[in-house]
Amino acid sequence: MNVIVISRPGALLTALLGQFASRGRATINVSFDELAGLGDDLLRGALVIDADALCYLQRNSGFVDAEHQRLLALREEFLARCRQWRVPYLLLSDGRVFGAVAEGGAELCESDMANASCVAGAQFAAVEQALLADVTQQGLVLRTGPLIAAQGGNFLGDCLATMRGDAALCLNDSRVVYPTPVADLARVVSGLVDQISCGAPTRGIYHYNSSGAATAYEFAEVVCAFASQFVVPMASLEVGEDGESWVPEVPALSCDLILQNFGIKRLPWRAYLPRMIKAVCEETSK
Repeated sequence: MNVIVISRPGALLTALLGQFASRGRATINVSFDELAGLGDDLLRGALVIDADALCYLQRNSGFVDAEHQRLLALREEFLARCRQWRVPYLLLSDGRVFGAVAEGGAELCESDMANASCVAGAQFAAVEQALLADVTQQGLVLRTGPLIAAQGGNFLGDCLATMRGDAALCLNDSRVVYPTPVADLARVVSGLVDQISCGAPTRGIYHYNSSGAATAYEFAEVVCAFASQFVVPMASLEVGEDGESWVPEVPALSCDLILQNFGIKRLPWRAYLPRMIKAVCEETSK
């Protein structure tokens, strides 16, 4: 089964294509503007991964409304083609559809009511609705947490860039999230594709974020400890209620269902961190 990945360039796309290449699975990367030229011969027997909204909204607070509506219309046209050929469609989303972080850091389940409180969350919810509204659609939603990567434009890269300066870095130590390396999410997506290609059901909503809760301060402490092996001096860290926090700030998600139905286990984000930090430090030292 070939995989069609709809996404703009970014760390997530790089991780997905790299993961599939390592598994020997053929992929085609297209943007929404290129879908009209995608022939039915390529669509039949394929599986679609829609990572475009996640790739953009992890780095931005939302699409301009006109662009959101335009992309939504293109997506709905393509979904109709997928229904015609019974093509499985896997949409990547995130937990901002639930709104603010739950009291006490409680993990939100797939069955909990979506109640977005930000533009990005509302746009994710609209995209999810477009996929799941038709019960004949072979559609699966995978929600995740804040993504981290060696490339810039995410909390890890921002932390490392700031730590290389002389000023103290003030960070929030109360709001907890579950950071998820793009490589770990790509592993999970690849596992879902393997099982779907073998006949696993393609309908419903699932959650995945890497294991290990962390505040912005706790995460930065770990990053600083690893990065000090490659870069000196490092900026000092301070705790402040109004200090920098996670961007994006995504509620904690319960990941029990994906384990029960697909046997996919969570891996700790810390396991991916040394390689990512080394890559960033080596790149910036050139």
